[in-house]
Amino acid sequence: MEVLRLLLDHPLVASGALFATYIVSLVIYRLFLSPIAHFPGPRLAALTVFYEFYWEAVRNGQFTFHIGELHKKYGGGPIVRISPTELHVNDPDYYEVIYARDSPRNKYAYYQRTFNAPYALITAEDHYRHRLIRGQMNPFFSTARIRQLEPALKALVDKLCRRLEELKGTGQPVNIEYPLTCYTTDVITDYTMGTGYHYLDEPDFIPQWQHTLCGTAKTLVFVRPVAFLLPLLVSMPEGITAWLNPGMELFFGFQRRCRAKIAEIAKNHREKGPQVAKDGRQTLFDNVLSSDLPAQEKSEARLAQEMQVLVSAGAETTAKAMTYILFYLHNEPELLRKLKEELAPLGDDPSLVQLEHRLSYGVTARLPRIAPYNALKYKDWTIPPGTPVSMSCLLMHHNESIFPDSYRFNPERWTDPAERKRLEKYMVAFSKGSRQCIGMHLARSEIYLVISSLLRRMEFELFETTIEDVRVVHDIFIPFVKMDSKGVRLLVKE
Repeated sequence: MEVLRLLLDHPLVASGALFATYIVSLVIYRLFLSPIAHFPGPRLAALTVFYEFYWEAVRNGQFTFHIGELHKKYGGGPIVRISPTELHVNDPDYYEVIYARDSPRNKYAYYQRTFNAPYALITAEDHYRHRLIRGQMNPFFSTARIRQLEPALKALVDKLCRRLEELKGTGQPVNIEYPLTCYTTDVITDYTMGTGYHYLDEPDFIPQWQHTLCGTAKTLVFVRPVAFLLPLLVSMPEGITAWLNPGMELFFGFQRRCRAKIAEIAKNHREKGPQVAKDGRQTLFDNVLSSDLPAQEKSEARLAQEMQVLVSAGAETTAKAMTYILFYLHNEPELLRKLKEELAPLGDDPSLVQLEHRLSYGVTARLPRIAPYNALKYKDWTIPPGTPVSMSCLLMHHNESIFPDSYRFNPERWTDPAERKRLEKYMVAFSKGSRQCIGMHLARSEIYLVISSLLRRMEFELFETTIEDVRVVHDIFIPFVKMDSKGVRLLVKE
């Protein structure tokens, strides 16, 4: 009774005691009583998500590499606990179990909330909601639809080449990722909205746009552990948030542009009916508005978030992949010569079908999945239902037992049909399963057309660029090279 009276008379003491009890209970639960308490891993990782925050934010995108070291540290174990709730597997043959096509897989709320786009397809946590939305969007990203888009893709490639030709013989190097990001942005905005951003018309290839996309990725890892504060950050005056994080000012401008464009599309749809692009095809968002999806899936809020994610994802990763390809080819002249010889018989305007009959990363971050109803078996381990489990593209692609000498650019490893079939199982730049990247066919088509056109029509020379300008040393959702890199810079020769 005396203790109770003391607590009632001193509310601050009572609050402190309750908080201490909560912390002690949480520690006991996470270390000893959690369904995944018996899995190997650092005690600190089991206790708090700020273990991840340290490696992601403080150490600047080193968590993936650290996870690789944890697998070695804990007896070479292929499964380790990396947070209070999440397990990580490093076994290439288990990838298609975690990222299954035929079994329900939910996404991890803790990981998804940092996107601040809860209504978008890519962030849909529930398997069945994802399947509903994706079923309506899939036809727009099918191989057949991309074939129909080929003339529009080629027209933008022509514009890209014309803009780069302006630099011929000037001695002025160009960070090639900037024009390539303009190209990929124009493609995805043209395709989904009917009228694009026309970034290829910008005189300097607007480097701040590429910086915006990279800055958004960096913001994700800082916000994740405190994502419950996102509503507060979003509600703050944008000037203050931009002052706290300068890159957010550009991002806010991008968000406003998405909201305004969707409002315009929705208004035209209500007043004039479904709209078509200048080439006569229906746009993605008009198609959604005309569909029989539930009303909330056709709301302006959801479609603005969808536009934001589609443009971001459709621009950055594909442009980065093409940048790396161009570097490696020009860094190894013999490979460049052989590829040009292979392209020569295809003529001046090869089709996608011709090109497709001939090692990069997409998103490098781990992408946790949850089997909501059934336990997963991994060797002698049983993973409880509802447990987030992840694998990392970066660790997968640099598994030396699968890809020997994995850091060497070696296209010839794919030339033998039997070996190619074996390796494709482990090529996960677009992930796998029911949540595989919806834009995979579009991205591949862009890469085929751009790389083949640039190599046939132009001559480049590397300018003050080395392997260190493409070697991934930070995984901040997408791959980053050393922070002081000036990028892959090319001279356009006469």
